[in-house]
Amino acid sequence: MTRALIVADSGPAMASLTLALRRMPEVDIVRYASGRNPISLITRASAPDLVLIDEMHWRDAALARLAEARREAPGAAVVVLAAEPDAAWLADALRAGAAAVLPGGVEAATLELVLREVLVTDPQVHSRTSLAA
Repeated sequence: MTRALIVADSGPAMASLTLALRRMPEVDIVRYASGRNPISLITRASAPDLVLIDEMHWRDAALARLAEARREAPGAAVVVLAAEPDAAWLADALRAGAAAVLPGGVEAATLELVLREVLVTDPQVHSRTSLAA
């Protein structure tokens, strides 16, 4: 079972990400966190295999949440959804350790496909989870 943490700063984003992950029966959403506040303690306590971060309205906050997730759950795959992923921000997110960056509002089927690929190809996550294709 893959343990997932969802980080977002709005109800619609939380709902959208929740619906997408519920399409994947092998994923267990273990925690939700507001992206407006540090997530270090929540990340450490929940020990996720996957951290899904909605970019939020503050790009620097999204990068800060990404850094916290990488620090507190170094073996987790971190996927970021970005409303306006310009090249510089995309590069910053990938350098900070994002396994993937997707455009915000991506349809659930596409998000599911990318998450499956990330979880299967990330050796640290794959060694701890059994993900059915």
